[in-house]
Amino acid sequence: MKLIIDTNVLISGLIKDSTTRRILFGEKFTFYIPEWVIVEVNKYIPEICQKSNLTQIEIQTLLNLILEHLNVVPLENYQKKLEKAREIMSTIDEKDTQFIALAISFKNNGIWSNDKHIRKQEKIKVYTTSEIIKIL
Repeated sequence: MKLIIDTNVLISGLIKDSTTRRILFGEKFTFYIPEWVIVEVNKYIPEICQKSNLTQIEIQTLLNLILEHLNVVPLENYQKKLEKAREIMSTIDEKDTQFIALAISFKNNGIWSNDKHIRKQEKIKVYTTSEIIKIL
């Protein structure tokens, strides 16, 4: 199963040794993230450290290990779909535009996100962590 993962899923996997983290390290799914998510996650490293009780070095190491299990997709691979994605998300939450653009740029099963906003659009299937666990 091919899934795009939202920033909140990646951050959740960093904060806590949880089912989310185990799924990210598992072999059942093939995961994709827009390249900019790495920059976004790095902005939250201090907050992630505070919530996880891990050091910055430990979080960075963990992030690098998780990234080894993800396909990081450069903007140029889905850039042509950004306008269509903006149309889809314009009245919902434009911050999720890149996830939608990536999702409509290649054949996949949807997006893994716990963000309620992204679920409001009806073009791309969105799975919550609970739904992912049921699939397992």
